[in-house]
Amino acid sequence: MSSFVFISITALYFYAFLMLAFLTAKKSKLITDFIAVLFTMILWTGGSLLMRLQAWPGYRLWYHFSLAGIWLVPYAYFCFIRDFCGQPARARHRIWLVLSLAGCLVNLKTGWLLAAPRLVEAKGGVRFVYDMKWQVGIMYGLCLLIVLHTMAMAVRSRKKPGMTSRVLPLLFGEMLLFLGNLALPVFNGFPIDILAGIGNAVVMFYTLYTRRVFRLTMLVSRVNCYVIAMGISVVAFYNLAQSLDALIRVEIPMLASSSVMIVAVLTMLATMLIYFITRRFFDQLFVKEEISQTERLGEYTTQVSRSLRLNEILGALVDVIRDTLNVKKIYICIREADGSYPATYSSSPLDDRNFSMDQGHPMVAWLRSHDTCLLLRDFRRTVEYKSMWEDEKHRLDTMKIECILPLKDNHDLVGIVLLGRKEKKGKFQWGYTVEDISFLNSLESVSSIAVKNSRLYEKAYLEARTDELTGLLNRKYFYEVLEENYEKCRKTSLTLVIFNVDDFKLYNQLYGNNEGDKALVHIAQIIKGTVGSNGYCARYSGKEFAAILPDYDIYSAQNLAENISRQIQNMNRNSSDTYLKTLTVSCGICAVPYAASSLNELVSNADRAVYHVKRSGKNGILVYSDGIIGRRDTDEGLEKKHKSMYSEYAPTIYALTAAIDAKDHYTFQHSKNVAYYAEAIARAIGTSDEYREILKEAALLHDIGKIGIPENILNKEGKLTDEEYDAMKRHVESSVEIIRHLPSMDYVIPAVLGHHERFDGKGYPRRIAGKDIPLAARILCVADSFDAMVSKRCYKPSMSVEFAVGELEKGAGSQFDPELVPLFIEMIGNGTVVPVIEEGLMKE
Repeated sequence: MSSFVFISITALYFYAFLMLAFLTAKKSKLITDFIAVLFTMILWTGGSLLMRLQAWPGYRLWYHFSLAGIWLVPYAYFCFIRDFCGQPARARHRIWLVLSLAGCLVNLKTGWLLAAPRLVEAKGGVRFVYDMKWQVGIMYGLCLLIVLHTMAMAVRSRKKPGMTSRVLPLLFGEMLLFLGNLALPVFNGFPIDILAGIGNAVVMFYTLYTRRVFRLTMLVSRVNCYVIAMGISVVAFYNLAQSLDALIRVEIPMLASSSVMIVAVLTMLATMLIYFITRRFFDQLFVKEEISQTERLGEYTTQVSRSLRLNEILGALVDVIRDTLNVKKIYICIREADGSYPATYSSSPLDDRNFSMDQGHPMVAWLRSHDTCLLLRDFRRTVEYKSMWEDEKHRLDTMKIECILPLKDNHDLVGIVLLGRKEKKGKFQWGYTVEDISFLNSLESVSSIAVKNSRLYEKAYLEARTDELTGLLNRKYFYEVLEENYEKCRKTSLTLVIFNVDDFKLYNQLYGNNEGDKALVHIAQIIKGTVGSNGYCARYSGKEFAAILPDYDIYSAQNLAENISRQIQNMNRNSSDTYLKTLTVSCGICAVPYAASSLNELVSNADRAVYHVKRSGKNGILVYSDGIIGRRDTDEGLEKKHKSMYSEYAPTIYALTAAIDAKDHYTFQHSKNVAYYAEAIARAIGTSDEYREILKEAALLHDIGKIGIPENILNKEGKLTDEEYDAMKRHVESSVEIIRHLPSMDYVIPAVLGHHERFDGKGYPRRIAGKDIPLAARILCVADSFDAMVSKRCYKPSMSVEFAVGELEKGAGSQFDPELVPLFIEMIGNGTVVPVIEEGLMKE
């Protein structure tokens, strides 16, 4: 056998080996295209081999098979490059296939393009001599056009990140193949084209492997092991069969007649032995590692499926990556509620985790749109990497990050794993292989689900133990934490502080539930921020908060309670909404073991302390000790001082109304009328005596700000100008400014501030709507408007009660509360409210 034929056999064997391997692989466009390229290579190489062997039915037929393979390779390669670059397949591309097949058929019939070679005897052998004419340039010109089209398509795809470095080896392989065919006549029968084809196939194989299209274990299937064993056995049989037959005939004459059978059996046994050796070798080289990775993946899956703790899952993930891939530096970033990805876990507690990626980070954006592991060397070629800040790039280099693994559940990026370099094995520094990437992708599918489930569990766990509004511990979990700390600190010290917000029901009535909720949240933040990590904070009930203070003595707890009480008292003073009422708290303190011998007694005594503060005038701090309530604020007669808060400020109210009466009599009488109507409405809807007293005072003071408006505007006859109307509207803010400086009169501000708001949100000064307007303000709006209509003004006569009632009905739902208007009209109709008809000189 000549060396030339041996080259063809080697190439054919190589192509067949690859084709068998890829036929068993999971099919994709690239795999199918590569199989098509291998098929044309086999057609070309197999035809060439059989032609050189002059096999039946003649070398000319095999020559045409070989030539067809050569002329179809460019088109097969074109399809491979097209799909590799992600270019769309178009119908016009098939013109290349049609022309190539037409050339093959024409040449098969006529030999006009390139005739079959002539056989020439040379040195005891046979050489194939080609007689090329100008016609051969037609087909090779066609091949050149296909190659140029392929290269142009590859150049167009260079704008895609990382595509240039991937396509260049393929273009090199294609040029190698094309030049090998052109150089065939120069080498005078030497199969340079076959060698070029082998080189091109190696380049394509390497490109697919680096693209992570397949795994090396695919090459070691049973079929391929049989092919290897058969190939080695055939070569051995071809070279040793005659010598072995002669040896048997000479050395063992009695077996001479069975020598052929013996050689065949030995060949079969050798084939089986080579197969088992090959299989064992490949198992040790590839499959053993894959089995090990599969086992570790299974163990990891079992481990994380049994845990809902995030730290346990992340720890298991770090361990399996470190042990399987020999990676020492691993950082895990988990998404927070604000969308950022801070470093949450690392392979070593000494690692610097003081970094975070926000939701707009270029790396995060790239990972969101891709579903596979990312090598940093590939990421460096992307636009996203180039848009990163230099210090972010420097951090990746400093941390020696080489691989980035997204944790995605469907399209939801729940976390990011940053992997450092793989440690050396012996003298070699191995990078991340296709098998490593496949293993990481398998880990990702398990880990992302586990991480998301753990976050959902932690969220549910937190929601079940925290108050939805304030974020503090809820009452149920408060008792669990209290019991746990009681068992730990019963022999040392455990202090319980309960804060009860004073007059909170009134606060809600004045400002609405929305403002009440805001106040509770603010109070919770103050308590939590002050207690910090020294204890536990809970929402004990609707308007009560509790602080559990392990190892706190009574004195320290008192200081902390005073600090919290002072902050709560000042929180509305520091607010931009200066009309809000000042809030205070009544605080009760009890400690174990000083004043309680059991858990129930601890809670009961703290509650009793709060109760005594409430009975003694509120806004105080009391300590329960040995059944005796000791109060730091010991002013006697405090209860009497708080007994009639509203009657105490009655002289102030009437002094202010008298002042406005001196400037304009109408305002004084108008305020009294509004107070009468408002109190009647409030009584009809079932409010408390305390609430009606507040409403009455608000009605008397609602226009007190007009004391600062010039008399020429107050008493102007005719329509006001825009500037004058703006000045008139400012009386609301002026009223609030006057009332705000009166001691303990701030509770009337919501009604005064909102009595010109409209139910549809088109009023002033805050343009609030519906039930967001405090109830007292909605009542004043109806009463104020009715009295303004039935009273005589300097610019209009008084209107009839019927007309005023009609206007109220028209404005129900737009200007007025639709629930209050029918009630007020009914009261007028049945005589519960008697309209006060007086003439005035005032302008509203």
